[in-house]
Amino acid sequence: MKTLQFANDGSKYMFDTSYDRVMILGDRIYECGNAICKRLALETKLSKKQQQEQDKTTNNQTDSTSLKESNVVKEEPSDEDDHAGNDGIEEGKFGNWFDGIKVHHVDYPSSEPIRVLGRIFAESSLANETTSAASAGRNHVSKLAIVDYDEHTLRSTRLDLSKVQAPSWWSLFPGQTVLLEGINPRGLLFSVSQIHCERTLTLPVAPTSLDKTLTLVIASAPFTDRDDLLYEKLSNLLMYCSNNPPDVLILTGPFADANCKLYAEVAETFDEYFEKIIATIMNSISGHTEVYVVANHNDLVSSFVYPTPPYKVTSFYKNLHFLPDPCLFSVEGLEIGVTTVDIIKQLIESECTAAHVTMRGSAAPIGGDKIKRAYGHLFHQASFYPLNPPFEDVPLDVDMLNEFGRLNRIPNVMICPSALNRYVREINGCICINPGFLDGLSGDGSYARLIIQPPEIDDQQSKENQTAFTGSAPLNPAPASYIACQIVKT
Repeated sequence: MKTLQFANDGSKYMFDTSYDRVMILGDRIYECGNAICKRLALETKLSKKQQQEQDKTTNNQTDSTSLKESNVVKEEPSDEDDHAGNDGIEEGKFGNWFDGIKVHHVDYPSSEPIRVLGRIFAESSLANETTSAASAGRNHVSKLAIVDYDEHTLRSTRLDLSKVQAPSWWSLFPGQTVLLEGINPRGLLFSVSQIHCERTLTLPVAPTSLDKTLTLVIASAPFTDRDDLLYEKLSNLLMYCSNNPPDVLILTGPFADANCKLYAEVAETFDEYFEKIIATIMNSISGHTEVYVVANHNDLVSSFVYPTPPYKVTSFYKNLHFLPDPCLFSVEGLEIGVTTVDIIKQLIESECTAAHVTMRGSAAPIGGDKIKRAYGHLFHQASFYPLNPPFEDVPLDVDMLNEFGRLNRIPNVMICPSALNRYVREINGCICINPGFLDGLSGDGSYARLIIQPPEIDDQQSKENQTAFTGSAPLNPAPASYIACQIVKT
């Protein structure tokens, strides 16, 4: 019997090779690193331009020369200088140029400040000491390391984060692609002085094609209590949608949680049981309501892999749409991103921040906005699940994630159901929502209700879009001006 038949269709989960993982690692480091270097190069150019303007204003002062020397911007070394000082070193020791930014391999020995590009990871010896390898970065800062890839081998070196100067509030997690500045005298321990992990983000475009008010209802599983299969909370939600028909109903799985033992007593197949649930949903709501159902890998009828393919049923409903997890889709020009994995909570638990390091013998700064920081990781890493290694309950397929888990643009609305407290936040022009769970598990259940108004752009702004901003990103109204969201307790 061939082993491949045990794998899900199109999935290499538990059957992928180390070669596949290394090749994907190299591609992701290059793609994310290139975007980070582009932003750094742009900031360097702007800094040089500002410096030149300052120099012009100080030319008439007697001590202008000393001022220039004290404010000079550090420039990248030229090719001639670099090769002249390193004639005896193999060419393979050098990195590449990314938009004018010189990058070395992470294990390149240098007593002078250099830049290295790679992915953060926790050393394997640490993973054996903790219950979760993904949370290693939070609990053992001294064990964090960085890895990169060339044509011959993986290169890695440990990190010293005790002397980080910028940014003052930094955050690292296993799986994150970063550009680091610092020194590495022996090639074994990289002392970090600056961390660059942000790319230039393009803010989402307002749905200008929307010409009417759009109402959305968002609910996340589980939809029934763990001690029964009555689905009372789902029935109450469907009754509300029947009395107040929304334009869009978004439901995220699992509908039949594989961890619930009660489903073993069901006197029919899981597929038939799921068909009945879907039939109940579709027969309870108006035909004018578009229903979007997002899959979850813990569902009895789903493929146990993340990213998860969409559900399938034999019946046809013209207003029913099955979506994979994660997914990006558009409703009347409004882009919506959804993932059912609790990536926000996992990132917060896995990250290592400045609060975990004593900087220069003084107390570490007070923590920042954890939710905003976690969503920032998703946007800047351009991935629905940038954490690696994943949590134990996430059957991550690296190959499928590289193909179907990309977050190449910021949506207007981002839905991430989480065990954290419910929230509605505006982050980087995106309305980020945790609707909570419909049954609430140990507390009150909840769902989210959105009202989207046609965005208004005044005449002056419209003229600017047609003239000065032609060919670039248009000016957008603030999301709060046309999106209203309410968390409703059940």
